[in-house]
Amino acid sequence: MRAFLDSLAVLSFLGTVLLLFAFAALLNMVRELQGKLLRAQAAVPAAPAVRSVARFGSDDGLPTFVLVVSEHCPNCRERAHHLAAVAGPDLSGHAVLLAAADRCAEWVADSQVLPVIDAGLVGTVAVGATPSLVKYSANGTEEWRRVVGSDDDLDAFLAVSPSERLSA
Repeated sequence: MRAFLDSLAVLSFLGTVLLLFAFAALLNMVRELQGKLLRAQAAVPAAPAVRSVARFGSDDGLPTFVLVVSEHCPNCRERAHHLAAVAGPDLSGHAVLLAAADRCAEWVADSQVLPVIDAGLVGTVAVGATPSLVKYSANGTEEWRRVVGSDDDLDAFLAVSPSERLSA
């Protein structure tokens, strides 16, 4: 009886180890699919612009990247801090943080991100989820919008190079 229980314990341990390997392989596949989806989203040509916000136009011909955030969203706060870290002369456009609450402006204080606190404008931009990044052309016409799930997503959408990511 003792040998049977020992064998059963060893087999259950081996089964657990095999399940862990299977789970790790499945997790790896999910991460690869997420990466491919992110690259596919970034490569999709912009849909015909349907929204225009003159406030996000620029005189220098550079686009404006608007990160739309919500006050009670921890992910929004993290993405805002990351945007503040990567915004600067190496960014190929202007960085704006759009929120409805004054407290969100603190997230990008002392950075080159322009905080715009305007609940009406948040409603006009009308994103489906926060944080979302919306790119406006130099004339203020929307080019695309993307939900930002991680700092890597934000870097990819802003076209920030890996060396800049490491220094941020």
